[in-house]
Amino acid sequence: MKTSKSILLIVIALNIFSCAKNGLTSSALESASNNSNQSGQTIIDNPTQPAPIDQVDLKSRVDDSNNKLGMNGALAFDFDKSRGEFIIMVPMPNGVVFTPTGAFSKFPDITFGPIFDAATGKIKVAVRIPVKYILKGVNSIAPSRLPNGDPLPAMPAGQGELPSLGLSFPQNGNTQVTVYIGINALGLYVTLPENAALPLPINITIPLKNKDKTKTFGFLTYVNAKNGYPPGLFLSTGVPNEVARVLEDYFGL
Repeated sequence: MKTSKSILLIVIALNIFSCAKNGLTSSALESASNNSNQSGQTIIDNPTQPAPIDQVDLKSRVDDSNNKLGMNGALAFDFDKSRGEFIIMVPMPNGVVFTPTGAFSKFPDITFGPIFDAATGKIKVAVRIPVKYILKGVNSIAPSRLPNGDPLPAMPAGQGELPSLGLSFPQNGNTQVTVYIGINALGLYVTLPENAALPLPINITIPLKNKDKTKTFGFLTYVNAKNGYPPGLFLSTGVPNEVARVLEDYFGL
């Protein structure tokens, strides 16, 4: 009798184990079935999304389709994700060549130099500014206007002046390069030699747009000569708040 009872208990235990095992297998198969489409491919509930930094695109070009300044398509603003630097670029008129390279003495990590734009065949003055200065601002330099005293034209948020860093290049036709740095906003002003002045009676402003021209990231303004000051080109742009938040998180600012 004891032997029969023992055998019976073993059989019952095996049946329970088998049912449990089959139940788990059935649940797993049902879950897989629910996550499959009609073609039999498994659907992932939480697909891997691109990192937010990969979706940042600030590349913008001069939208000069009416040829007011002859600079249509010139790349004027970009962001270098690998180096964490904004790049702001002012295209030069025909015949104007800017060759110096270097850095601003107070901020040696803010650098400048010439770039050849294959799209327009023109030289550009380019300044690279680390992301920290644009997102956090610079309090150690005083706000200023254009060298001729005018407020900064077409600046984001209507700012008439911003902290600025300036350099002069007597060997390059007395060219002046001034970079303006504000929180989520920046500008670059480059003076032109008298022989490069454009025959325009007033200042002209044209937009900087993204590739499909659905967003305006800034403006390029031709500034006429005034009160003994030479003409120049002022490029202004800004960083959208949602992009600034992504950059702050990514670069730990």
